[in-house]
Parts: sequence; structure tokens; C-alpha cells
Amino acid sequence: MWTFAFIFFWIWVAAMLLAIWAARIAQRFGMRLPRIVQQTLPAENLPPVALILPIKGVDDDTQANVQALLSQDYPDYRLIFTVESEDDPVVALLERLAREDSRIEIVVSGLSRDRGQKIHNQLSAVDRTTTQDEVLAFVDADANPAPSWLHALVLPLTYGDYIGASTGYRFFIPVTDHTANKIVLILNAQVGALLGPYRRTFAWGGSMAIRRKDFFDYGLHDMWQNALSDDYVLSHCVKKVAKKKIQFVPQCLVASDANFNWASLFEFVVRQYRITKVCEPMVWLTAIGGALLYLTAFLYTLFNSVYGFIQPNAYSPENPHWRQIVMFVALYVLSMFRGYMLVHGGMQLWPQHKASISSAMRWAILGMPWCFFINLMALIGSAVGKTIVWRGVSYKLISRTKTIVQRPHIASSTGSGMMSRERAEV
Repeated sequence: MWTFAFIFFWIWVAAMLLAIWAARIAQRFGMRLPRIVQQTLPAENLPPVALILPIKGVDDDTQANVQALLSQDYPDYRLIFTVESEDDPVVALLERLAREDSRIEIVVSGLSRDRGQKIHNQLSAVDRTTTQDEVLAFVDADANPAPSWLHALVLPLTYGDYIGASTGYRFFIPVTDHTANKIVLILNAQVGALLGPYRRTFAWGGSMAIRRKDFFDYGLHDMWQNALSDDYVLSHCVKKVAKKKIQFVPQCLVASDANFNWASLFEFVVRQYRITKVCEPMVWLTAIGGALLYLTAFLYTLFNSVYGFIQPNAYSPENPHWRQIVMFVALYVLSMFRGYMLVHGGMQLWPQHKASISSAMRWAILGMPWCFFINLMALIGSAVGKTIVWRGVSYKLISRTKTIVQRPHIASSTGSGMMSRERAEV
């Protein structure tokens, strides 16, 4: 019994160290990043940019997002919108805008047979660029960036060759009062808070930039040919192959609408973790280990605290369970501080969305253990299988650069649905 208690004591110590570290980076997110974002960007001789946006369908915010990209405070850039099919309803909107703005180009990529549809669209756009496009920037269709976003994203690439790529990240803004939207805000903010020093930084496909020359010289063009995840492959290529740094740019944090229910929340989080498991297995294992460590220490000290309170001598200083109560409170207070800082940072970064973001504060302060539990369930769910469904297409991830695409035929001679399988290997 003494050995059992001894083991759990050291589990609690490890969980406390992890909680202190997580609280520290959350404090940086909540207090330092808003100050950095407010700093004036230096005027530099910025290179010409091809801004690539894979897009599908028209949402309520599509036109506003496109207008935000057309209104960037950047001297020399053009937009390449890339779509899967010319029958996509968004094409009519883009064609109308193209008639009004010569910077717009529309690329129809067709169906992907051997890689993720998003990467397929992006590669089609890259093939339309020239050496005059010194930088390739990538953005997601659901992003609504500030006017200085592109300036801030490209600026680190002018610092020197040691910067191989630059990136921002997203912050979810609840658009409804569903609890799932508040949970995803917190879970996603925890990931965003990790970005910072070069060693931890990874690229995020919704807001990233790389020199066009480096895109080919690093071998990224070849690595994308049969891949699913654009950002994980870019991160691996820049950091592990080219041995360069990825610069995180706080000014390139972008707001993304969160409109989830419980089913779509789990589908989204499990999909993200399943991609992580295949592309960066050590990151996935670390995430599972951290979640298990925290919840084990939390639940063990919680159980012993409750058990101590129901003892006849519960309020006696001699009650050994007082130590468990102190351990539980210490762990819980750190998680409350972490949650508060994450939401507080979002409120500071996007004051126009303060009311929506603040709706997650109660969950961030009182419900962080529940958020960790949901996160762990999604991690466990991602452990089984390597197949994901993304925008109606099924992908089986064989490795970081190998994907099997499975999509239903639109029609067949018998009228019955079939699945086509194309295996792509590098």
C-alpha cells in the first residue's frame, strides 16, 4: 500500500510540473501576445506574394472573408483561388470579383486521385505561379484576417535564410451558445498557446508562408504529391529536412467561426488527432501521455479528498487526507488559472468578439478537467484506424507522404454507388 501511494505521489508531482508549465505558456498567451499584436510592423522591402486560397462552396461569411483578403495592406500580391470544380457555386462569386480586380486568378484543379483534395488544389495553384512570385502564402477560406495579416506573415522571411517558413494560427469564436463551441475554443487555444519558440512551432495550413524557391529546393513540392496534410508535411520538410526555423507570428492569429454540436466536435477533434498520429506520432503520444497523467493525478486526489471529508476525524489536523486535499486544490487552481488566461487572451486579441469568447470563461475556469476528459476521449478515439472523412471524401493515411483516396463515383452504369480506390506512394 505504501508503494501504491508512493507511485501516485510521483505521478502527482509530474502532473504538477506539467500543469505549472502549461499555466506559464497560457500566461504568455493571455498577457504577452496581445501586447505583441499591438506593436507597429516595421516598413520593409516586402517581396511579391502569390496568396493561394483553396475554396469550396459558399458560406455566410465567404464574401466578407474574400474581401478581407483583397483589402490587405501589402504592396505587391495577387490571389489565386483554387476550386475542385467549375460547377462549384463559389466560382460565380469569384468570377464577379475577378472582373473587378485584376489581382484575382481562378484555378480549377479537378478531382484528386492520389492526395488530399486541399493539397491537390494548392499544387494546382502553385503550378500557376512564376519566379516573379517570390513568396507563396496559404490561407483557409474560413479566415477573416486583419489588413496587416499578410505583411506580418511575410515579414519574417526577410530576416534571413535561417527562417524557412512563417505561420499563424486560428482562434475559434463561438457563433452559437452550444457548449461544444466553448469546449473547442478551449481545446484549440491550448494548442495555440504552445506556439512560440522555434523548437515548438509548427506550421498551420490556414495561415502560412514560404519562399517559392525554398518550396521546391526543400523538396516540399515532391512531398506534397501524395500527402494529405499540407502543414504537417511542410513543418517536417522545413525543420527536419532543410534544418530551418519556422517563425510563429502572433499578428497572424486569425478568428474562425465555431459552429459545432457534440457529434461534429468529436468528428473534428478525432480527425485532427488521427492525422497527427500518422504524421507526427511522437506528438500524438505526448498528447495522450500528458492527458492521462493529469487526469490520473486529478481523479486520484479528488477521490481521496472526498473520502477524507467523510471520515469521522475529517477536520482533524491528524487526518492524512488533508495532504490529498491540498494536492487536489493545487492542481485544480493551476488548471483554473490556465483556462482563465487562454480565454482572457482571446478577449484581448479580438475585443470585437469579447461577448462570444467570454461565454467560454465559466468552462475555462470551472470545467477544465472536463475539457481534458473530452480531449482524452478524442485521443483514444483517434487511436483506432487511419481513415478519416473530410468534406465527403474518405482518406486512408498510410504515412506522412502516402495516402489512399476513396471517393464515391458520381454515377455508374448500374446506378449503384461504388467506391474508387487509388493508391499513391512516394
